Amino acid sequence: MAASQADPIEAAAPKVSSLAPKGAAPDAAKLAALLQFEAEIRRQETVEELQYLVANETRQVLPYGQMFVLRQARIGQGFEVQCASSLATVDRNAPLIHALEKAIERLAQDHGLEQPNAFDAARLRADEAFDQYPYSQLHWQPLLGKDGEVFGGLLFARDEPLREGEKYRAARIAETAAHSWLALSGGKPVRRLPVIDSKKKKWIAVAIAVILLFPVRLTALAPAEIVAERPYIVAAPFSGRIASIEVTPNAPVKAGQVLLRFDDVRLDNELELAEERLAVARSRLERSTSSAFSDEDETSDIAIMRAEVEVAQAEYDYAKELAGQSAITAQRDGMALFSDRRDWEGRAVNVGDPIMQVVNPDEVMIRIDLPAAEQMSLEKGAKIKMWLDSQPLWAIDGLLETASYQARQTPDGTLAFALTARLDGDNPRIGSRGTAQVYGRWVPFVYSLLRRPIAALRQFVGL
Repeated sequence: MAASQADPIEAAAPKVSSLAPKGAAPDAAKLAALLQFEAEIRRQETVEELQYLVANETRQVLPYGQMFVLRQARIGQGFEVQCASSLATVDRNAPLIHALEKAIERLAQDHGLEQPNAFDAARLRADEAFDQYPYSQLHWQPLLGKDGEVFGGLLFARDEPLREGEKYRAARIAETAAHSWLALSGGKPVRRLPVIDSKKKKWIAVAIAVILLFPVRLTALAPAEIVAERPYIVAAPFSGRIASIEVTPNAPVKAGQVLLRFDDVRLDNELELAEERLAVARSRLERSTSSAFSDEDETSDIAIMRAEVEVAQAEYDYAKELAGQSAITAQRDGMALFSDRRDWEGRAVNVGDPIMQVVNPDEVMIRIDLPAAEQMSLEKGAKIKMWLDSQPLWAIDGLLETASYQARQTPDGTLAFALTARLDGDNPRIGSRGTAQVYGRWVPFVYSLLRRPIAALRQFVGL
């Protein structure tokens, strides 16, 4: 009768049938619960769900106080607790978790982990974490991979050791859990990091030293713009209102061509007043000169009146010159560069306000605003690369021409050094913007890597 009752179990688990005690007679209810629990294990969709199920639901077929699911560590030879019954998450810093992991490490050193092993927690009382732990008996059940190596294990904690029939059920559950774990992880239950021996560490250290000392060039990124090399600035010769702009933006112009006109009403009035003041001063001087022979007082005022005539003549000449400048002409051939007519027509300007530029479209250069935080030692002829916003995939080569020694404030409020570079190739359109990469001197890679952090730290501590 006992043999006939053991046959169904052996048929269901031929691989671990040798673990079943001879003459064991598990009843049908326990067998059904075991088979149902194995089916539940195979229905899990993730490794985490599998671990939680095994840790908490194994009580259906095997009584225990607490169970821990462990997995081989990614680094080293130890094992880490992945899941514990009655706990939603495992605190890696908990003293009990550390004590259990150390206990498994000592077990591996003393007896190995390939076979089930039961031990008394009383032997571990030296660890303070076990002083208040209520369960004294621990049972290790390994999880084996296809190659027979241990990749994990189940640790049962009870008040008494497992009996023979319970050991058989623990082995059966561990085998089923290991099979499901391997299936869910693609045959790699633990993705271990490669172990580096001392020889490899030396080679890695040498490689890192070579990389850190490898010479590289200091580089910095800065906003850049294509500008005219020698522009002629058309500025307001006097304060007034612009009446009209006679050319269109980017239009070609010839020397002597009218570019813009100022409102000349005030200029004409000032010219007429200056002419009248000059005429009055001349009349007074002529009258005084003709009467100088008869009146001694008139003779003494002739010098004063001559000075007044000279002042009036200067004012007239100045007013006449200003009236002649109401129409500003181009001083050379080129292209009229400004924003829009509507921005200037009818607008009042002051003396010296720039209005437009007359440039040669074939003579251009790169203007770079290098932020003061990116300051570096630059030499004339240093390499420059510029990526236009309109062509981000193709770089324009250039060579550094000048670099200012004093930083200025840019329109966006940052301090920057003005750099200019000549183009080495085709000339893009004036006004094109982009990002320039400035190349400095050769330095070790470690200096290039740590230059900014060191500078920030120095500024923070005030050294």
